[in-house]
Amino acid sequence: MTREGSVAAALGAAGWYPGRDIGARLPGLLAFVVDRFAEEGHPVEPFRAAQDFVREFGGLRLEVPGTPPAVIGFTPHWIYEESGEDVVELAQNLGRRLFPVGYETFDGAMVLVDDTGRFFLLHHTGPYFLGPNAYEAVGCLLYGPQREARDFFR
Repeated sequence: MTREGSVAAALGAAGWYPGRDIGARLPGLLAFVVDRFAEEGHPVEPFRAAQDFVREFGGLRLEVPGTPPAVIGFTPHWIYEESGEDVVELAQNLGRRLFPVGYETFDGAMVLVDDTGRFFLLHHTGPYFLGPNAYEAVGCLLYGPQREARDFFR
């Protein structure tokens, strides 16, 4: 199976389908992150690219192949103390706004989208670029490779 076929199969197995829209659940998912980051003193805004991604992929959980097993949850999430601080630092380095749209369960990494629709992973080993769009980002999360985000710093 091709990489594209594998990505499509993984998304389908997680419950995604063309035209998926979580509708009324969207505001609550976005508000959780907005409120938590504001409490931490680092407000984030659910700009259009973040809203569109969460509307289509929100609530999905993708199984990541390999050992140990991991899951990618496409639910906006606050991961750890100082999450907001780390997101703000990466946003400043990129010169773009960021919004958390998911997380990786094994290492507690945060999946972020910028206001142009590019995806990044904030991992304890550093920030990584996942792709220029949701489909490429899912493929990168599942199968790699991840590029260092510093290649995209301004």
